[in-house]
Amino acid sequence: MERRAVTTRQPSRPKPPAPPRPDEAAAADLKAQPLGRASDEELMRRAQNGDRQAFSIVYERYSSAVLSYLYRMLGNVEDVESIGQEVFLRAYRFAPTYRFPEKLSTWLFTITRNLAINNARRRKRSPVRNLTELNLEGVEVSSDPYQVARAATDKIETQEEIARVLAALEELPTDQKEVIVLGVFQDLSYAEMEAITGTKAVTLRSRMFHGLRKLAKMMGTDLDAPQVEE
Repeated sequence: MERRAVTTRQPSRPKPPAPPRPDEAAAADLKAQPLGRASDEELMRRAQNGDRQAFSIVYERYSSAVLSYLYRMLGNVEDVESIGQEVFLRAYRFAPTYRFPEKLSTWLFTITRNLAINNARRRKRSPVRNLTELNLEGVEVSSDPYQVARAATDKIETQEEIARVLAALEELPTDQKEVIVLGVFQDLSYAEMEAITGTKAVTLRSRMFHGLRKLAKMMGTDLDAPQVEE
């Protein structure tokens, strides 16, 4: 009688877990790190992943420094407060553009500096604001300029600027006035204005340029053209 060899099956050993990928390891480290002790750069990486609490801490850490910088650059309390808010709005909106491990302070103060310089240039260039900043879209241009200005805003300074623009607008040739009204007050693109007027976009752009230049000359200042879509 033949004897059959008996084989014993060795128990299978569990496979060791695969090591985490570098990005997963970094994410795990960030998650394990308490927010209050996280570096600025780590907080910004969390903010890039949608962590609003992390961005709130960035705001707390840097808001005073940003405002202090803006006070030194501009010296205008109203401008400082509004631009300071804009700094952090842009930082949150454009958080994906931050590249780790760049110092967050460098990235943030680049935004702050650019906004401060733009504001200083605008004030130096002209006491009259950019047409876009006057928020003239939808303003009625056929009524008394001062009544329209009072209805558009409660700020006395802005009322005066709007009234001056409207009064000067009435002195322009009809074709130039038309393109400014459509492009600035109605916020239409050149393509839409071309469809309405039957005039080529290249001609409309020329009318906008010359109309705004005449408007600026009548008001005795530079007047920036708004960005009108093609």
